[in-house]
Amino acid sequence: MNHWKRVVWLGAAAVIAARASVGPDMAFAASPEFARSEEEWAGLRDNVLEYDEIEDLIAEYNTTVQTNQLDLNEFKRKYGDTKEDVSNKYREMAEEIYSSIDYPDADDMMYGMVVNSVLMAEIQAKNMLEQADENLEDSEIIYLGYKQAEKTLVTVAETNMINYEKNQLQLQQAELAIRQAERAVTGAATRQANGLATSVEVLNAQESLLTARRNRESALSSIETVRQKLLVMLGWKYDDQPEIRQVPKSDMERIVHMNPYEDREKALENNYTLQINQKKLANATNQNVMESIKKDIADNEQKIGSSLVTSYQNVLAAKLAYDQAAAELDLENRNLQSLEINYQHGNASRTEVESQRDVVQGKEIAIQIADLNLFQIMETYDWAVNGLASTS
Repeated sequence: MNHWKRVVWLGAAAVIAARASVGPDMAFAASPEFARSEEEWAGLRDNVLEYDEIEDLIAEYNTTVQTNQLDLNEFKRKYGDTKEDVSNKYREMAEEIYSSIDYPDADDMMYGMVVNSVLMAEIQAKNMLEQADENLEDSEIIYLGYKQAEKTLVTVAETNMINYEKNQLQLQQAELAIRQAERAVTGAATRQANGLATSVEVLNAQESLLTARRNRESALSSIETVRQKLLVMLGWKYDDQPEIRQVPKSDMERIVHMNPYEDREKALENNYTLQINQKKLANATNQNVMESIKKDIADNEQKIGSSLVTSYQNVLAAKLAYDQAAAELDLENRNLQSLEINYQHGNASRTEVESQRDVVQGKEIAIQIADLNLFQIMETYDWAVNGLASTS
């Protein structure tokens, strides 16, 4: 807190400079200081964003997570912890409404209006009694729902960070396309001057250049949009300028250890939706309700298993796409080497060599994007195992 107090006394310009040099503000962390080590806090509070910090940053600084924690605390304060506590609170509220009703005399001038208010109060009280009888919720169910929301926000932030890097690579692709289009425009204009190209060819080349430039502007806009979303989710201000580190490279060994059939039990154990339904079943007393929840649970289990298999198949498909991108890069590198040798012997032009270098650069960008895609899909599989497998 001392850091925050010092900042308050700085001049306006100094505040901006100081704020730009630090990470998420310690004054707004969800956990007390003793909840983490000094080293952990230092990692979260620096002005550097690393991929493996996202889960902790969401837990400490995301406003939705903080609001949900406050709501959970309020639920416990108002309704209690157990299903019986909650149901009894509804009955207590219904009794308070009934006891506050003052039935009017028939000759009261405001009889019609008062009777209407009385009827509304009786309906409200009756509804609360029905809620008391039908209630299945307790504080643990509310907690599990909020925890599921928190982990889902982590996956959104992870996706944003991956997309931020993808968008930067797409910007490189756009800049490469501009260079290639500029070369094509020059070539078309030269051929036209020599009577070897039509004005239509020149116009087509110019249109390709305009398209490439529009793509660059679109990529720049996407980079800034996703950057701002990412920072705000993790506790920075939208206009802060932290250093955003690269997403980790795909570890192919992870795929070796994936097995959707062996991982199914862990996915069932961790799944938030399934845990909520199991807790509702434990709270239920009505036989029809219990049978309905049992059907939901059986459906959940089937879909979790299916979701895990689908996620694994997606990983394998992404790995094939990565391998294909690697093979294409290797081929174009060999083509470049061959062209360079031919150029040295006078059998290829400088333009051909430069064009092939552009092709190689394009393939280098493509394999980086393929790696990010693979990494993201492996993360999706792991989240399916760790509680977020689809149940719908």
